[in-house]
Amino acid sequence: MAAGDAKKGEGVFAKCMACHTIAKGGANGIGPNLSGVVGEGIASGRGGYAFSDALKGKSGGKWDEATLNEWLTSPSKFAAGTKMTFAGLTDAQQRADVIAYLKAN
Repeated sequence: MAAGDAKKGEGVFAKCMACHTIAKGGANGIGPNLSGVVGEGIASGRGGYAFSDALKGKSGGKWDEATLNEWLTSPSKFAAGTKMTFAGLTDAQQRADVIAYLKAN
């Protein structure tokens, strides 16, 4: 995976802000707050956010760089039936940048 740039990732993350917040202690929106998500268990925590059964089916795994890359490429392929309607990021560098941004927050 390409090295990510957190500053560029902040710009790409603007696409995510319609549904997600990233401020520490921030509220969930349509999607869960993503502060501190890197390293966390899939479909866990997030202040009581109601994850889809499709994503709960992936529980036991962690949101590491490889898993986040797969998710951000195509959420619907990663967890068929997910509530997340975002099509994904086709550009590998943009995915790496967003992951770097998530790691920094």
